[in-house]
Parts: sequence; C-alpha cells; structure tokens
Amino acid sequence: MHTLRPVALLLAVPLLSFSQAFLSPKGEGSVSILYQYSIDRLHAYADGSTKDAGHMFWNTVVLDTDYSITDRLAVRTSLPFIAGKYVGPYPHQRIRGDPSTTVALDDGAYHGTVTDFRFDVRYSLTKGALKVVPDFQATIPAHPYPVFLHALYGADAREYRMGVSMARRLNPILPRAFFQGRYGFGIGQEFLKISPKVSYGEFQIGYLLTRRLILQGSAAGTYTHNGLRWPVGVYPNNFTEDQWLNHVRISQGSQLDAGGGISYGFNRSAQVVLSLGHSFWGENTHLRYMVVTVGFVKAFSTPWSAEKAAQNAMLPDGTKATTCTCAKTK
Repeated sequence: MHTLRPVALLLAVPLLSFSQAFLSPKGEGSVSILYQYSIDRLHAYADGSTKDAGHMFWNTVVLDTDYSITDRLAVRTSLPFIAGKYVGPYPHQRIRGDPSTTVALDDGAYHGTVTDFRFDVRYSLTKGALKVVPDFQATIPAHPYPVFLHALYGADAREYRMGVSMARRLNPILPRAFFQGRYGFGIGQEFLKISPKVSYGEFQIGYLLTRRLILQGSAAGTYTHNGLRWPVGVYPNNFTEDQWLNHVRISQGSQLDAGGGISYGFNRSAQVVLSLGHSFWGENTHLRYMVVTVGFVKAFSTPWSAEKAAQNAMLPDGTKATTCTCAKTK
C-alpha cells in the first residue's frame, strides 16, 4: 500500500482543497498554501489490533493550484514539502535485530524533502444541480527519496487513478446544506512483483452558516486489494529482506479517517480554512492520532476568463456548494 503521508495526499481524510465536483468559470482558478501538522501514534495490524510502537510527527506545506480551462474542464497541480520525525524504541533496522544497521533518519530529529508532484484533470458531465465529474490523477515523485524509515514522506512511486465525484445542494429541503462524494481506483508502480490496487472513497457534508462561513464534516477511506499483511506477533519477520526494505510500497493497508472543518471568506477572492482529522480504523498501516490543517486560498482570473479582469476573480459564492475538504489523503 502507498502509505502516503499528509498529502495526496493525505490524499485518510483529504487535503484542504476545492471540491473535486465544483469547477470555477472558464479562465479562473485558485492558489492554495496549506500547512498541516500530523501525529501517528499506533501501528495497526492485519486483524485491526493496534500497538504503540513509537510516535511519528510531520510538518507539511503544500502549494496547490487549480485552473478551469473551460466551464467544464479543469486541471490541478500540487507539490508538498514534508518534514517528519520518529520518537520511540523501535527505529527501523535494515537487518532486523542488528542495531548497527539502524537507519539514520529514525534518530528522533526532523528530516524533510519535497515529495510527489500531483496532477489531475476533471471534466464535468453535467451543468445542473447534480454535479457528476470524472477525473484522472497522476502522482509522480519529484525526485528519488528514502522510503525505509518510520516517519516516511511517501512511497517514492508512481500512481495513476481514475475516479468520479458527485455533489449536490440539498435544496429545497435544506437549501444551505450540500454533499459531495468521490470514488477512485488507483494502480501503483510495481515493486517485487506487486503493483498495489487501491480503492479510495470520500464523503463530505457541509452547511453554509452565512455567505462567508462554512462548516463541514468529512470521512475518507482507502482499501488496498492486494499486498503484504502484518500479522500480530509475526510481522515483520514474515517478510524477506527485500520485502522489509520496501514494505511501505507493497503492504495491503486499509484505513478510515474522519474529521471536520470550517472555512471563512474574507472577501470574494480570499478564504482561510481550518480542519481536524483522526483515524478510526486501519489494517497494515499507521493510524493518525491527530491531523490539523490550516490554509489560505486566493482566487485569480486570467485574460481568458469571462469577465476579462483579474479583479473579478472570486472564490465560489457562499450560496453555492463549494467548499474545502478537511485533512489529508492517501
């Protein structure tokens, strides 16, 4: 499984980002700068049982840009910087049981790097109240980076996803409420004859308190259909040496996260967001004890926008069901 850290992260409660199901008008978009603090406290084994084997801490900064080529076609890019550390009695050892092979990056200090470039393209099939938006996403490592450590940055592996989002305001029953859901299927790069096949699910429901203030609850999960498992009392001794060195890339990890968030619009083109997330279940992975995300989003327009003026760039109107999701995704 691609046990990706708080990015695409973090694509698991998703990263703060504009809803996949709502596109800006032609020629308009947004730039987001996001900061996320995350703590993983428990290892989850193949039967869902957990063990405290040390704590992992991350600080993540993400630059995210979304742009609508037409009213129906949009592209998005993001690139994170992640700094993480592990504090505990079980640092990774390349040769299990040999302390002389302990990896330097599990020394209790923060280590960071730029990780995976993400690109996605979305196309809206509908223009009515119900939004149906297929998408294609590609995750490509920006450069080779280490994957054998507790406070990992990512899997240093390519992944390609196909998905579809659906969203709608709940009017006329609850005209200020809305929902969004998404399913995606990803195929990861092959290592040791294992190419992870992963299902991604996400659901959000939100309520517009005012035109500027939005509350949202969110749940997101991943399910890896193949890969290595972590049996209690056996893991990691059930792995070969090569499997152990690559277990982050090829484990059959599954996880369910949930959280909530709030966003506030200062004006029609600037917005701040805050969200909290937590892992409630997982297998063959690490569980997130806490994920806190804050961000700033600025809308922009280009000469190709319908209004032809940058000052007309705006974030989605508070009467429309566009919002930000709440934390991180795998």
